[in-house]
Amino acid sequence: MEIELKVKDIYQPLQGVIGVVEKRQTLPILSHVLISLKDQKITLTTTDMEIEISVTNQTICDADTSFTVYAKDLIDILRNLKEDLKVQIIIEANKLYIKANKNSFELNTFNHEDFPSLPSVEDYENIQINKEDLKNLIEKTSFSMGNQDIRAYLNGLYLETDNQKITVVASDGHRLSIGEIKQSNNLSNTRSVIIPRKAVTELTKILNRDINEIVTIHLAENYFFLKSETVKLVSRLIDGNFPNYSQVIPTNFDNTVLINREDFLDSLHQSAIFVDERNKGVRLKYKNSDLFIFSQSERGQAKTQISTENFDKEIEIAFNIQYLISILEKISSTQIEMVIPSNENQSCLISGRDDDKFQYVVMPMRI
Repeated sequence: MEIELKVKDIYQPLQGVIGVVEKRQTLPILSHVLISLKDQKITLTTTDMEIEISVTNQTICDADTSFTVYAKDLIDILRNLKEDLKVQIIIEANKLYIKANKNSFELNTFNHEDFPSLPSVEDYENIQINKEDLKNLIEKTSFSMGNQDIRAYLNGLYLETDNQKITVVASDGHRLSIGEIKQSNNLSNTRSVIIPRKAVTELTKILNRDINEIVTIHLAENYFFLKSETVKLVSRLIDGNFPNYSQVIPTNFDNTVLINREDFLDSLHQSAIFVDERNKGVRLKYKNSDLFIFSQSERGQAKTQISTENFDKEIEIAFNIQYLISILEKISSTQIEMVIPSNENQSCLISGRDDDKFQYVVMPMRI
């Protein structure tokens, strides 16, 4: 069979699914992308048997066919061609030929019927959420996820939903990010899942695409499923119980200080110049309504000072400076509220003033 497509018909959806394809695969066909054409639509699908992503675009091609091709080779070929260029694709039993201008490429292919797929979970209860709300929840919390932690449940994003709200939580054991939005859902029970780190990364890419404003989420027993008009993502879930995160949130607000977010962030960036690379520690000293920030390394030291509000106690405590910076970069409020622990065994709570959607918890450190 021979078909004709514009480069952008394949290249744009391929960019949306290529992230799932790993260089090393247990099955050769997992290095391929499945391309299906039907009803003047083209759908590209990739999977690593843990995550599956499909992207569908309109096309003027009337063909009704499916084939596979090595994904990395295909994207390398297409990225050097103009988007409106028409290419001829000749599909044979074990070969695929691409002709573009005076260039031609021969690629090996597999039987499309052998391409694996994850189960469909569309029959399970679903929730609908605004794309921007979900994107905001993920981007402002997922940076706290664990990375290759022996505790598998930390290597993902915890999502919990009931009929009044959706909550997402991420933690690496040293810091915790919590995001919550209130919305009406129609569920028979509270549902909670842990979405793997790789799926969260691909989900973020999807939400940055030009897709429907409202997306649908299905939460099955072992799978997370997200769908819009043009994109589908299915991911296996992490099997495990996420810790009771509410236990580490401070309940004593006696040591609450107000700080200008930009002033604090600027001072931390300046102090980061002389932070010890081994422990990333920075000392904070609250005294006489001022905050003094100290850092020191073998190259030198820094001391910065900013004003605070509503706090005249004297407390000195240390934190990982990168944890503080990453939190402040996610907060949009002009001022932050910082609940300062009295000792190294208590956690610190940071949030934007008058912002009840996001909270951040970070543990102090010894330096």
